[in-house]
Amino acid sequence: MQKQLSLCLSLAFLSSSISAESLILNCKNNVLLFPKQILSTETKDLNIKANYSEIYKDDSFFLKGNVSLNSSTYFLGADEISINKLSKISKASGYVKFQNNELMLTGDKAMIKKEGAMIHTTLNQVKFYYPDLKINGRAQFVTHDGTEQIFNSGSYSLCPLGNSDWQMKADKIILNSTTNKGIAKNVTIEFLGITIFYSPYQEWALEGRSSGFLAPIFGSYNELGISGGSKYQVKIPYYFNIAPDRDFFLILNQLSSRGSLIEGKYRQLITNNNYLGNGRSEIEGHYLLNKDKIASSKRWLLNSKLDLSLNTKTDFSIITNRVSDPNYFKEIAHSNTSDSKLRSYVNLSYKNQKKNLTMSFFVESEQLINNGNASYTRVPELSINKEYKGLDGHNIDFLLIGTKFTHKNSNTTTNRTGIRTYAQTKFSRSLKTKNYLITPSLKLSTTNYTMDNAVHQERNIVSFGFNSKFFLERKAFLFDTHLIQTLIPRLGYNYTPKKDQSTLPNFDSDYKNNLYESLFSGQKFTGIDRIASANDLIFGLESDFINKETGSTYLSLKIAQAYQFDNMSMSKNGTLVSQKKYSNVAMSANLTMRDFSFNNSLQYNSITNKISKRNSSISFIINSRKFLTLAHYDDNGNNSVELYSAYPLTQQTHVFAGINGSISNSTINKETMGIAYESCCWAVRLAYFKEYLNENNYDYVTKFELVLKGLATTSSNLYKRLEEDIPNYSVNLNNF
Repeated sequence: MQKQLSLCLSLAFLSSSISAESLILNCKNNVLLFPKQILSTETKDLNIKANYSEIYKDDSFFLKGNVSLNSSTYFLGADEISINKLSKISKASGYVKFQNNELMLTGDKAMIKKEGAMIHTTLNQVKFYYPDLKINGRAQFVTHDGTEQIFNSGSYSLCPLGNSDWQMKADKIILNSTTNKGIAKNVTIEFLGITIFYSPYQEWALEGRSSGFLAPIFGSYNELGISGGSKYQVKIPYYFNIAPDRDFFLILNQLSSRGSLIEGKYRQLITNNNYLGNGRSEIEGHYLLNKDKIASSKRWLLNSKLDLSLNTKTDFSIITNRVSDPNYFKEIAHSNTSDSKLRSYVNLSYKNQKKNLTMSFFVESEQLINNGNASYTRVPELSINKEYKGLDGHNIDFLLIGTKFTHKNSNTTTNRTGIRTYAQTKFSRSLKTKNYLITPSLKLSTTNYTMDNAVHQERNIVSFGFNSKFFLERKAFLFDTHLIQTLIPRLGYNYTPKKDQSTLPNFDSDYKNNLYESLFSGQKFTGIDRIASANDLIFGLESDFINKETGSTYLSLKIAQAYQFDNMSMSKNGTLVSQKKYSNVAMSANLTMRDFSFNNSLQYNSITNKISKRNSSISFIINSRKFLTLAHYDDNGNNSVELYSAYPLTQQTHVFAGINGSISNSTINKETMGIAYESCCWAVRLAYFKEYLNENNYDYVTKFELVLKGLATTSSNLYKRLEEDIPNYSVNLNNF
């Protein structure tokens, strides 16, 4: 693993002397078919220029030599132009140039006829270009009526002018800017001179979303316990733009070892109306046609999501996630293999800010996957929170939570189930000036456990304390910048009586990770089932260095420690255990300077003079194609490391990599790497994924995508997976 980390570090710092700006692909193309002409401002006049002219008795003209006709609606230039005023027909030949407000055309011959406000144009042997839409191509014959252009025996591309790496050829291409629609008949798509697609009919939007094929995905994967080498995968997606507020993805996913999978995803935006507020719904389904070639069973996935605003105060959401069997992600999807469960839930929430009242109803279920272990689920949970804010900073907060817990592996001794009712009243007052903030508080809580097949239990606790901050600041000069340094000494006290809670069930409590904040809050556990005893006096100090002009924080420092008057505390299982007089020292330092950031937090044991926990990360981020992040975590000797990087080798090529592994176990949990090539016309990306399953087994997947810019888009699934596996790598190959 150390060799792989060294390789990635070397890769990230390769050619560091090249500036970031020199490796940014610039697709702003100012090349035109001919110099852009400024149309006339006179709506009734036609400005004519020529080296030679003849006028005939029938009000016709013949112009020769650098001829140009310029009106408020079009420009026409050619070697020769004849004009008939009676028929309002102009004919041009010899390097014909035509321009209006949306397109430019060049050709051998042209005829322009004016009928009222409409201008009808026909050209032969044409090159065309839409500067705003970046559309260009060729055609043997073109007709144009002002809104619709028909190109016969033509080609169409969004590559820069002079580049035809990909182009769509058709017997007839119709472009209509009014309807924002393009239509082509008998279509072939060529890439690097090779025909890769044919369709008798194709329709698309000139701007914005449109129905059509997305970029196909090619890949390989491994089958655990099955010989024969890597298997292949081909995904062919099609996008249906049903309406501005809804769409549908249809994907044919061919797995060589399993069979053909049909995937679909429907999305809809719900707009504000007389009955409902804004919302969003999604339904996604995967179904393996016929039976699995290996498992001889039906395999499927079904997900749904509904987020709905019933009114300005009430929100409603439903999320369901289900698969046919626990091994679906390992054997079919080849993703999410480290997840242990799928959660489904219903949540109804009410929030009235004016009355400081919140209520919620929540119910959930889980499906175990990838050899995951069952946990407690809430079926249901009802909570009500009401806060009264008085004068002079007086606050009274009432909280009531009732929850029914279930467990798939429950019995009378372990994983006990039942109903927990928790009620809390908190009194507090904030005494605040510009120099200090003091907040004393008193908390009364009661918890009732109505257990299944067990004795009911109850816990009543009264706790109190105070938290104070004192605000100091001064001017400073650091990092060659004028700064304001804040200095905030903190003093707090928390008291919670000692109570053995080992007989109480533990549905949702665990140790808190943030020691600094838990010291001042007095809460050592998450959830409700464990309320640790406390008789602590806490000392802390915070300091920030803030840019005087921008308000951004360059450096933030924190340190805190508690003196514990009692020698007893509580463990996660609820029993009372001995503790030392002084808590661990919690420290953190966060530094941000332009593209560089450093974050470090640790817990120092003053008795053993050793660091018990430490989280450190260092990042250098120029953009999504050039960055380096290295993180190290030490949790009482369990060491792990994360490395994420992307680096541009040239303006068009960049590499990316991410590794997440355990140093203590010499195990790579997740590894992702790849390379991408981008031009202003097309892009290609190759990505390799390696994810730990169990023991010495890994899931290996390779993905390949080709994007013809303007014709097909990057795979959303691949894009999201890369973004999750490599934070800060958000490269969308669609962008020009």
